[in-house]
Amino acid sequence: MSASHNQGASNPKQNLPSTHPSAQFHVIDVLPGPHGSWTLKLRFDSGTLPKIRKLLNATVTAMVPDTQEYAEIRVEGFPLFGGKPSIDRLYRTGRIDLNVSLSDEDFSFIKPGSQVSIALKQT
Repeated sequence: MSASHNQGASNPKQNLPSTHPSAQFHVIDVLPGPHGSWTLKLRFDSGTLPKIRKLLNATVTAMVPDTQEYAEIRVEGFPLFGGKPSIDRLYRTGRIDLNVSLSDEDFSFIKPGSQVSIALKQT
């Protein structure tokens, strides 16, 4: 499980992977998850909504606009609370919860208000 944590230059967009298309979310809440993982509660902002099955095992980029710090984290699955995730629910509410794995690095900077970018890779 590889995760990277970087501080950016003056323009945070320069540090993000330029793979397109992508979906932009912002973090509503961060909760401790099972087995040392974290649960990110996300709200859709812009871009192309990803298919639910494409999110499993995907690598996403989380960034804090104020500090321009970012990290690449891996989606391990979906929390059991709130019901089964579906594309219908994502379209209707614009919200999704993800269980993500983090390395032993300090990711305490990922807080409500952080941005999460999910690159949509064509397979």
